[in-house]
Amino acid sequence: MSTLSFATDVELTDPVMLLALSGWVDAASVGTGAAETIAEGGEVIARFDPDALFDYRSSRPTLHFTDGELSKVVWPRLEVVHRRVEGRDILVVVGNEPDFRWMELTRDLVDLAERYGVTKFVTLGAVPAPVPHTRPIRIVCTTSDPSILLDGDDVLPDDLVVPGAAVSVFRQGVADAGIPAIGYWVQVPHYLQSPFHAGVLSLIERAGAQIGVSLPVGDLADKSSEQIEEISRDLAERQDAREYVERLERIHDAEDEKEPRPMISFDDIPSPDEIGAEIEKFLRSASDGD
Repeated sequence: MSTLSFATDVELTDPVMLLALSGWVDAASVGTGAAETIAEGGEVIARFDPDALFDYRSSRPTLHFTDGELSKVVWPRLEVVHRRVEGRDILVVVGNEPDFRWMELTRDLVDLAERYGVTKFVTLGAVPAPVPHTRPIRIVCTTSDPSILLDGDDVLPDDLVVPGAAVSVFRQGVADAGIPAIGYWVQVPHYLQSPFHAGVLSLIERAGAQIGVSLPVGDLADKSSEQIEEISRDLAERQDAREYVERLERIHDAEDEKEPRPMISFDDIPSPDEIGAEIEKFLRSASDGD
């Protein structure tokens, strides 16, 4: 039985499919923020059945009340949005990471990609990492098809064992079906929460380079600059937090840039608990301010 609720037939030329899901591997909402920005203004051409995919006790719907009355219920979703940018058809799969039926959903995604004639599959995500917000954003990638790597693509080095993410399972399923697939992951300063505008901007730019178009970014550049300035300005007033970020900067700058940095490693780095709950709370609220 298919997990699809519906899928509309549309005329597409050489389409690329992007996918990002909220939840695991969406640190600071960077992956979904990028996908939602790219999909903005597009048309939903396919949707998956939420009753088949979600446990509503772990992926709870959001209730909106107006004057004491329930006015809207927003259910977890997984849908495909079609946009055309610079003559290129882009299908953006965006929504919540499903709780159930990952293998069946993988098959349905492959069928959908083949139905629409998808020629490339790109996943977007983000992970927390011991990196400072004051340094350039680093993006690592994973792919089983080196032929689609771009200049500057930083492939995840060595072996890594992590809890499974649906985006990676789906990407591998699509790749196994013969469609070139690649995943991009932004390293997000682990002391920040959503939204992290610089990460979203960098991920959109990298996805655009892979697709071969300039994807819309709106006012993300301004938001990013303002956010970094605000965090740095407020850090200057908090010695413990400032010293912590400066230590991350020293570690970052001391690394040999010719050697790949680990994706997630907290060796020799103090935890936020050592700085104090108040500092971490402040940093998170500062990043949420924009």
